[in-house]
Amino acid sequence: MEDSFYDILAGHYDDLQLNGDTSLWGPYIHELISEFCSNDTPSVTDLGCGTGVITNYLASKGMKVTGVDLSPDMLAMASSGDETGTVSWICADITEYEGPSCDCFISTMDTVGHITGEDSLAKMFSKVSELLEPGGVFIMDTTTKHHFEVTLGDNVFYEDYDDFTLLWVNHYDKDNKINHAELTLFELCEDDLYERFDGELTARFYSSDEIESIAERAGLKKLAVYGELNREEPKDSDERIFFVFGK
Repeated sequence: MEDSFYDILAGHYDDLQLNGDTSLWGPYIHELISEFCSNDTPSVTDLGCGTGVITNYLASKGMKVTGVDLSPDMLAMASSGDETGTVSWICADITEYEGPSCDCFISTMDTVGHITGEDSLAKMFSKVSELLEPGGVFIMDTTTKHHFEVTLGDNVFYEDYDDFTLLWVNHYDKDNKINHAELTLFELCEDDLYERFDGELTARFYSSDEIESIAERAGLKKLAVYGELNREEPKDSDERIFFVFGK
């Protein structure tokens, strides 16, 4: 998806990404940080923070948080939800991030999958390792093979809300592990008219072995791997897998 289309989606992103259930993510990530990070009051950088659902939750728990995203409109949405007024917001490409060191990096909600070049992903991991304080952690998730092959596959989806409708035509290339989606958004404007926007989204499936290998080459060690928003071993039917890496 082009960056400009992320800006267009910003006002609807949480509904589309989380099906309206944003309440589980913040507490889950906070729990992992509290357990695995050696600093009791960690500084956290959220790479690909989107609309700031997790970023702002962590800030509300007293953590010093930085949110990084390439979309200005996503950051505008995120900052408007910052009730603490303490979060630092940075507009940047997370594969080129040059911010300050911190105790914890997080990258969630499919962010890693949208980095389709393995070299670019390895570069991000290396930068995380370089900027991570001793005893710090990197918490991230990936979408699973089941998600790409079964849930998305070669299917057509639509989401119909009072103020917008989204059409999604999907194709997953199993050989190249690349998912391609063509999206059309109809957004309600004045006088009951709709404005149409078209965009594309490309994502890549990374296996657990690939992610762990990239992390190891970057100098990070695996601390835990969990299924979808739980503390269990990943199942074949899970849509996401969560990783905790340490330095």
